[in-house]
Amino acid sequence: MSIKLQDVNYIYGIGTGQEIHALKNINLEINNGEFIGLAGHTGSGKSTLVQLLNGLMRASSGVIYYNGQNIYDKLYNMHSLRSKVGLVFQYPEHQLFETTVINDVQFGPKNLGLPQLEMELRSFQALKMVGIGDELLDVSPFTLSGGQKRRVAIAGILAMQPEVLVLDEPVAGLDPAGRDEILGLLKKLHSENNITIILVSHSMDDIAKYVNRMLVMNKGEIVLDGNPAKVFQFEKELERIGLGIPQAVKVCHQLREAGAYITGEPITAEDCAEAIYQWLKV
Repeated sequence: MSIKLQDVNYIYGIGTGQEIHALKNINLEINNGEFIGLAGHTGSGKSTLVQLLNGLMRASSGVIYYNGQNIYDKLYNMHSLRSKVGLVFQYPEHQLFETTVINDVQFGPKNLGLPQLEMELRSFQALKMVGIGDELLDVSPFTLSGGQKRRVAIAGILAMQPEVLVLDEPVAGLDPAGRDEILGLLKKLHSENNITIILVSHSMDDIAKYVNRMLVMNKGEIVLDGNPAKVFQFEKELERIGLGIPQAVKVCHQLREAGAYITGEPITAEDCAEAIYQWLKV
């Protein structure tokens, strides 16, 4: 399974005299089972890019392939694509609208035209995957905590059994405990179910801790692509576009520049602490 973007452009307001070139000649391949972090400042094109992946928006030019098929072919089943590439928007609790948790999660499978038994089975399994217990099934989703609402919203997408899960700033507005809860859930979904995950985030610390590939966007272009350790080596470039690097990585870089023997490429606070400890032991 893969998603491939070839020479993709997106322009807002074509023909209005106030055109905005949101994406510029994007060439990108997303492979099965990857956990990708997509970073960039506001207006860099992140949200536009992820809305193209499941056909919610159509590229102004260029081609997008899903499993080798051009999603812009006239006979392509766009409804099927949206069940395979699930998109969770920023503040996903705003997607909740049913009177009970179970009804909300069943909405997606119901729209796929699944038999009642299959719809119920998928919904119960999805809620179990995100850690929502049976005692909450008949509760109004609007009475839940912020973290629980996010879990229910994600379950609604998982119930459609997507192969790719795209999340646009899924921890925005949550406290530190809520952030860890949701990001830990995504890590578990990735490792246990081999779901391809694309995590859009402003937080370089979140990306460093969870993803295995990182894409950095600036002014509608992908300017860096690689594993986080490789990307964080471009500290000055990242700072120039308003992102920077995790504080722990900065400390290790500064210690190395001062002559400390810091081995490897530690990118999390835990990794950096261990690297410093090993240096001090020598």
